[in-house]
Amino acid sequence: MSTVYKLPRGAYLDDAWFRREQEALIGRTWTLVASTDELPDPGDYVAAVVADAPILVVRGEAGELRAFHNLCRHRGMVMLEGAGNVGTSIDCVYHQWRYDLDGALRVVPQRKEQFPRLDPACWGLLPAALDVWQGMVFVHPDPSAPSLHSYLGVIPDALGSFRPGLLTQVAHDLIDARCNWKLFVENHVDVYHLWYLHEETLGDFDHTQFSHETVDGHWVSYEPLRAPRFDEARLAAGTRAITHLDERDRTGISALLAFPNLMFATSAEFFATYRAVPVAPDRSVIDLRIRAEPGADAEALLKSLHSFISEDIAACEAVQRGMRSPRFSVGPLARTHERPITRFHDRVLAALADP
Repeated sequence: MSTVYKLPRGAYLDDAWFRREQEALIGRTWTLVASTDELPDPGDYVAAVVADAPILVVRGEAGELRAFHNLCRHRGMVMLEGAGNVGTSIDCVYHQWRYDLDGALRVVPQRKEQFPRLDPACWGLLPAALDVWQGMVFVHPDPSAPSLHSYLGVIPDALGSFRPGLLTQVAHDLIDARCNWKLFVENHVDVYHLWYLHEETLGDFDHTQFSHETVDGHWVSYEPLRAPRFDEARLAAGTRAITHLDERDRTGISALLAFPNLMFATSAEFFATYRAVPVAPDRSVIDLRIRAEPGADAEALLKSLHSFISEDIAACEAVQRGMRSPRFSVGPLARTHERPITRFHDRVLAALADP
């Protein structure tokens, strides 16, 4: 298989291409939106947007998690923003239609006079699909979507000894990136840049022993430390090693991609996810979540992750600026180190061609 850059400039600049991706790719994918740590009590909720679909996750009275389209059935108003606790009902402030935590329509003001034929059973909140994997809450706009397990494919097995569900989400950060979301993903699967862009931040690792493969569009990798043994002193100040890891995962790091835009990074002291959220053709938000041992220093871990993510964002932003030039072009790609980019492009093009 040849290693070439298959997407045109328009894939990173054009509104029409961006809209097609939102509809045919991002909107048809399971999306990580929360940690179970954020939803401990009945009435707790998290509001998110998947492509153009506002989605609401809420914990019910019996402790179950449900997902709904965050739209009042009366006039389609988005009812909740951010995160919090709604108490015992989900209320629309516009006309005070009220829904139970299970989505059933409970109250319609002036119902007898203004809606004499309305059947509340027909006007509950529209459901979305929800599943939990290793303490992470995923949603899909289509309530009959293929299972989360089938979507994740090779990812769970590629975690090695990591069990994120035994960890706690200790930090959550949203990072603005003035680049197309695909540039950030391409950077994530690009092995070639590790020697140069991250010469200091990832210099402890032996890139010559970097192993990686692409399976059904997902990408998994591992590389060991240069030093053959784990040394507690190399951890970020204030952090602690994850206790359940085997020696392989204590002395190496993994980077993974769940196609199209959910990335993972693991180290002896953290399990991190960072989702490249498309905002515009030339803007993304990196939704970073860090899981670690309870009590781990969140600020120290954020500093550690930001050290290399900021380098990645700066490089992607510079490429995005370059794409505006009429002389912009992409040269030859590294035969093996950049081959995952070609395979990522193949999967994007296939998804956009799928009716």
